[in-house]
Amino acid sequence: MIRSVFAGVCRTPFVTTSRATTYKVPALVHRFYSDQATPEAELAQPAPSAKSAEAKQDAEAAPAISAQDVEKLKKTITEKDAKLRELKDAYLRSLADAENIRMRAKTEVENTKAFAIQKFAKDLLDTVDILELAIKHVPQEHLADKVANKSLVDLYEGVDMTKSNLLRTLERHGVESFDPMDQPYDPNTSHALYQAPMPGKTPGHVFAVEKRGYSIKGRMLRPAQVGVVLDPSGN
Repeated sequence: MIRSVFAGVCRTPFVTTSRATTYKVPALVHRFYSDQATPEAELAQPAPSAKSAEAKQDAEAAPAISAQDVEKLKKTITEKDAKLRELKDAYLRSLADAENIRMRAKTEVENTKAFAIQKFAKDLLDTVDILELAIKHVPQEHLADKVANKSLVDLYEGVDMTKSNLLRTLERHGVESFDPMDQPYDPNTSHALYQAPMPGKTPGHVFAVEKRGYSIKGRMLRPAQVGVVLDPSGN
């Protein structure tokens, strides 16, 4: 079907003459439309993509994967997963070992600081023992008469104050004394010098303390030297 359409009328400038005014009428312009495709329209259609063609050829040329190949791939993946778990476990163990080493090093440093005076404190214990021995051997009846025995009383008080001040100094540095009198004998904290039957005393208990025991930061510095009540039955 062909349709004729007026494209429009274009006015042209008129020319004035002496005889008359004339107009130039433009010719009709015809435009034809057709429902049939022209060769140009066919050429305008997009051509198949070269990449799509190559992909299709590759897909057709690719060999099919057999069931045996699939099993091999599954086996390889399983082995890789097992190796990955093994490496992860080794990594976590390494982290734990490093943390343990760090904690041990920290503990050793703290213990070194805490027990740095251990040897020095142990040497001072002999001085404390001498002061206690001096105080222990002063007769109490002589101390009762402060007028007649003023010099002895003053000396006793001075020695006792020296001992007390020395013990307080040791305590400030973590050294503590203990007296196991009338307590069950403990070989971990006391050293039995002798045993003797003591009427009215419980067998296996401490009835005499020759030297007090000392510990530093919970660690035994020197065990107490004691006498233990002997069981008459020999048990």
